[in-house]
Amino acid sequence: MTNWTVDVPPRLYEEFARLSPGGRRVVHDVLNQLAQDPRDPRSSTEPIAGAELRRITTAPAPDTGDRVTVLYRVQEPPGMPGTVSVIFILSGP
Repeated sequence: MTNWTVDVPPRLYEEFARLSPGGRRVVHDVLNQLAQDPRDPRSSTEPIAGAELRRITTAPAPDTGDRVTVLYRVQEPPGMPGTVSVIFILSGP
């Protein structure tokens, strides 16, 4: 199976930098899972017409216990692997 492309826009780099090391690790793990299957059963769709927006929440970060919610868009062109575009992240207890 071919991995999907995961696109993280530069505007989110600072948000990722603010996460604890454990928080960055759990986000990395979730993005790796989305590269395998962006429609992971643990994710949910958002009610937006015309786009497939989904969100998924990470496991608790091992160092802080915080969870990170990732909002992303699934774009699947016919006949080729698609793209998972990260739109927003939200971190907290």
